[in-house]
Amino acid sequence: MLFRLFTPLLALLLTASAFGGEGGVAPATQPAKGVEGYRYLDVGSWIVIESHVRTNGTPATMKRRIQITADAKTHQRSLQEFRWVNDAFVPTGEPQVLARADRRSFDQLGFTPDSAAPDQVVTIGGKRYVCSVSTYVFNGPDGRVTRLTLWRDKSGATQLPPRSIAVNLKQIPLPQDALQADVGLEGSNVSTQTQRRILSMASPLRVNGQTCNCLVEGTETQGTSNGKPLSITVREWLCHDLPGERLRTVTAMACGPMRVESDVTVLDFHVARLDAAIHAMPTFDPSAE
Repeated sequence: MLFRLFTPLLALLLTASAFGGEGGVAPATQPAKGVEGYRYLDVGSWIVIESHVRTNGTPATMKRRIQITADAKTHQRSLQEFRWVNDAFVPTGEPQVLARADRRSFDQLGFTPDSAAPDQVVTIGGKRYVCSVSTYVFNGPDGRVTRLTLWRDKSGATQLPPRSIAVNLKQIPLPQDALQADVGLEGSNVSTQTQRRILSMASPLRVNGQTCNCLVEGTETQGTSNGKPLSITVREWLCHDLPGERLRTVTAMACGPMRVESDVTVLDFHVARLDAAIHAMPTFDPSAE
């Protein structure tokens, strides 16, 4: 999906090596699995996105709308995408059924830390947070290993907007009290170190006349992928008003000779509140999958 153009683009470079992105479309050869992403958006929600991309100096601008609908036969959430053509949005194809929305939290998924370090203080915007520090180890395909270290506020007062992080080609939710994360990835064709840090806890961003109070996060990845040096920097704006999605994503990536920069911005959105408890248990029985 265009809205997720760059998180998945980074993901593709890294998912080819085990550091994927949540969004994107399922391969055409696997339609039954459902398109991943948009797990917090119910039927009737929509987003208008504009993307400015520069690849090795060549610019491109794209404008699209995504809308969450209901499949006529199964009533499952579906994704309809539109492209801006000749001053109007035109459907790009048939709606695609979305994967069932698993809205369990990090803790509800039952991950067990591999190790823990003494509490540490994380300072954001001049405020000090005492955090627990735990490392989780995920063994992936082809011997790839991901080590995720989380710094979690111990006060119980921090409830950040829904976010996710890619582990072994899957998106898992970050704890809402996680103030920073380190990810180490080692595999046969990839070796990367990623740091994810909060730059601002409350940064206002205007979207079609509405002021959204955003969490701003910065992520830096350094390493190698398929024998090529890899460097990625990402800045993301997230808020509770559009749960699970980014209001803006600014990316700069270098992988071997390739240079890509992008600025993906939400121009307008509407969130249908069919399920008031968007952070509650999953909307399906996981054992049935």
